[in-house]
Amino acid sequence: MIEKLFSSPTYDGSKMLLDVAIQRQQAIASNLANIETPGYKRMEVDKGFSKVFAQALNSGAPLTAAAPKIVTDFDSPSQRKDGNNVILQDELMAMGKNSAEYEALGEFVSYSMRTLRMAITGRSNA
Repeated sequence: MIEKLFSSPTYDGSKMLLDVAIQRQQAIASNLANIETPGYKRMEVDKGFSKVFAQALNSGAPLTAAAPKIVTDFDSPSQRKDGNNVILQDELMAMGKNSAEYEALGEFVSYSMRTLRMAITGRSNA
């Protein structure tokens, strides 16, 4: 019975989105660490992830099929002579957005767990 609480589409989706936010943060960190590396191509979570994730969520398919991939961004033209396509301002903006999304997801999961705990114990401060 309790297994169903931890395998609901909402809970599974939230877990996956938290994992994606961590992967995105790792890609951004790698990009910032290599900002001065000649020829480095920035990394990011595959842009098609959101679409695949939404389709899996809507169809009831296992979300593991929607697991994101980190891809190298060869589409962004390099604005530098050394071939590196990392732009500091873009990475800092992406980091801020990702941090806000992660925090919001974390709050959602925490609220869900607090609600579950209150339903089980009958108290909010158990």
